[in-house]
Amino acid sequence: MNPSTSRLLLVGDRFVGFAVQSNVHTVRQVLEQLRSGTGMASGQPVRIDAGQGVTAAEWQVVEEEVSRRGLRDLVDLRATPQALASQDEVHKRRGQNALIANLRQAGVGYYVATLRLHNDNELLIDHQTGQHVQGMVAIEASRQMFLAVSERFYAARYPDRDYYYVIEAMQTHFENFLFPLGATIEFTAQSTDLDDPNRLAFTAEICLYQAGCRASRTTVVYSAFDSEVITVKEHRRAQYAIDHVLQAADDLRVSA
Repeated sequence: MNPSTSRLLLVGDRFVGFAVQSNVHTVRQVLEQLRSGTGMASGQPVRIDAGQGVTAAEWQVVEEEVSRRGLRDLVDLRATPQALASQDEVHKRRGQNALIANLRQAGVGYYVATLRLHNDNELLIDHQTGQHVQGMVAIEASRQMFLAVSERFYAARYPDRDYYYVIEAMQTHFENFLFPLGATIEFTAQSTDLDDPNRLAFTAEICLYQAGCRASRTTVVYSAFDSEVITVKEHRRAQYAIDHVLQAADDLRVSA
């Protein structure tokens, strides 16, 4: 890289609070600079790397604007392709809510992925203040990580089964702020019981790392039940809860 080349991180518009940093711009800010002929369009070489929240469509718009302005030789765009875990693996109906990408096995009981945060993720739409990403993102990323790992690498040994996951205990410790930049998610299986296909049992630790620091550590105990088994139990307990609430309401009216 040319030593005179400046570096810039591009993030989604949702992270405008993070763009107070001098070397961070949102998609909107970059496009405004390109179209107005200021900043990166002034003639200095610049390399733009991807942060969080930039969609493939937005990258294409930026690339097209760079070409339109004749800046291909000056602006070096670096977007890393991400292989998202499937919506079935992370149990999400909408792709923008999937947080797990590039999932792979890195050892016995040890799995690694990268955090992918879409600009319109459900956890950001009504809560994004300051420069860091809220803690619920780390919790949800940990949940999706154990689901994706379990679905792809453990439940797959019983391909004729459809599993329903139940969390028995989950605890998260926050150790550092998580920012809208690249982050790594690591899953370590502490115990697994896979002998009974009707119920797979797990204990795991899931950690998020960013900039050489651990942002969060989550321990979770969970089970994967055959969906036919758990559906009957869930239906029975739901009916019990309904009957209990209705009876309590009747008792309240009588006593009144």
